[in-house]
Amino acid sequence: MDLVAWMEQWNMFPEPGGTVLCAVSGGRDSMCLLHYLAALSSKRDFRVAAAHLNHGMRPTAQRDETLVRRFCEEHDIPFYAGHERVYDRAREWNLSVEETGRRLRYEFLGRTADAIGASRIATAHHMGDQAETVVLNLLRGTGPEGLGGIPPVRGRLIRPLLNTDRAEIQAYVSKNGLATVEDETNLDLSYARNRLRLVIWPELETINGAARENVARAAAIVRRESAYLDELASSYLPDQGTAVDCEAVMAAPEVLRARLLRLLIDRLGCGKKDFGLVHLTALERLCRTGGMLDLPDRVRAVCRDGVLTLERTPSAVPEETILAEDCPVTWGDYTICLRRPEGDNAPELIRIRPGSKVAVRTWRSGDRLTLPGSRGARSLKRLFADAGVDPVLRDRTPVLCVDDRAVAAYGIGIDVSDLTPEDGETLVIEWRQINGEDGEHDA
Repeated sequence: MDLVAWMEQWNMFPEPGGTVLCAVSGGRDSMCLLHYLAALSSKRDFRVAAAHLNHGMRPTAQRDETLVRRFCEEHDIPFYAGHERVYDRAREWNLSVEETGRRLRYEFLGRTADAIGASRIATAHHMGDQAETVVLNLLRGTGPEGLGGIPPVRGRLIRPLLNTDRAEIQAYVSKNGLATVEDETNLDLSYARNRLRLVIWPELETINGAARENVARAAAIVRRESAYLDELASSYLPDQGTAVDCEAVMAAPEVLRARLLRLLIDRLGCGKKDFGLVHLTALERLCRTGGMLDLPDRVRAVCRDGVLTLERTPSAVPEETILAEDCPVTWGDYTICLRRPEGDNAPELIRIRPGSKVAVRTWRSGDRLTLPGSRGARSLKRLFADAGVDPVLRDRTPVLCVDDRAVAAYGIGIDVSDLTPEDGETLVIEWRQINGEDGEHDA
């Protein structure tokens, strides 16, 4: 199995000396990917770390974590574990268990990557996953974006195995004698993906034995053509901002209008899954009639004097809130809790000295952080700008402070002096955006 050409084609390698955080469940695919990246790392001058989220949904969940932890210890790979209560979160967010688990997994990977300074996050999606995703999206009535399936790269997320089939992965696992675990829920036919994989796909392969490969190849064609159509649609938009002349929208070919409106929405950083064809059609109608329209994720569309403007209606700026251990608080659009770590090497660990006042608040002009791997302290304002945080959203981004000194900011990181001081109690910052955008829409 040789993934180098594929990884080079999609620019998956980090800068020399950089870190790739590998998502590892303990299953065959992720153990294959972790072993391969670890073996390749010295040749390509990068470091590998492993992240495992224990959902606690099965009696064997701890077995999976233990297997990955031991493998990492044996191969000197930094290991980071997280623990979640998926069923509780599913009820809290009013989402399916599958969707909740997916969101929590990507949030955990993002937080861990931020904490250790990883520039790439590798997941073990392979050719079979790609083909299944395309078919499931087709059954849901998707457009070209969904038919394009899982992209090889999205931001810092990379899929080194996406062009590799299951048989090749299994051969690599067997050749290298890798221990793996099997998630029992993969056999549960109440899940649509499992029914497709175990029942329907074998029938499809009686029609064409290369069905998975062919669907994956079709997805790659759709992605290329969709990217070209995005370029055409974007030519009707201004270079920046979320306002566009209605004449420009209506001058675009009808087939491109929904696409250019989606691109305009994307500039707000909203969750793509919240916006469907019905919303894009309503926006196009607004360009003809004028007026105002409220859309999902606090998006408001205003059409006045021939200009369509999209804006995110802000939630109220929260006041400073004191934090106590194991006492979750809701602060604006976030839930925040300090808790004791449930495993070794948990991400986002800080040490807080007894008697300190711990609070969450908005940023202040004098706030500065020294992030891991940086050359020194930088203003939080500059760090927000470098991270691309919209100025309006900065005032609603939680900043953790100890005795009135900023020590961490959501999506930015933790000051190195608060990661390993000589004394104090070790706690984990557990914060997440309520119904926030996690950037992922596949399996």
